[in-house]
Amino acid sequence: MLNATVQKLGDTTILRCQGRIVVGDAYTILRKAVLGETRSRMLVLDLAQVDRVDAGGLGVLLGLREWARSNAIRLQLMNVMNQVEQILELTKLDRVFEFCSIRDIFHMLRPAAYSSSNIAPRPLSGIVSTNLPEDEPIAASILRPSRRAVCLRGDQP
Repeated sequence: MLNATVQKLGDTTILRCQGRIVVGDAYTILRKAVLGETRSRMLVLDLAQVDRVDAGGLGVLLGLREWARSNAIRLQLMNVMNQVEQILELTKLDRVFEFCSIRDIFHMLRPAAYSSSNIAPRPLSGIVSTNLPEDEPIAASILRPSRRAVCLRGDQP
């Protein structure tokens, strides 16, 4: 099962993924989370808690990359774990995707942390959606789930 947390900060969206991007509901959850971000100018997929991606998952990531490009959205991967990184290298997709570090995100998001243009959370099935609280530091928000998160996973009663 894949769970995704959507955090918005100005015109940037960070999508933290947890689980595996493998055949099943994971493809739908990831697509739904990304395709709902049409107002973002930058979308960062935080893969720190993704331990596996299968061939179909790679196809989904490539499709989302193309969708983002066609919608003038910059898509980046962050915190790619070793197993996933090896798959990207073997398939030469490490040359296709753009990667960023937490330091890059801090630099890009610093001005947006103080803007008041955050978009209200949109609850989606299988996705946790949050906005960054104005009084919470950027680092704390990116590195751990928000206190204001609303969990609506398909596996919850």
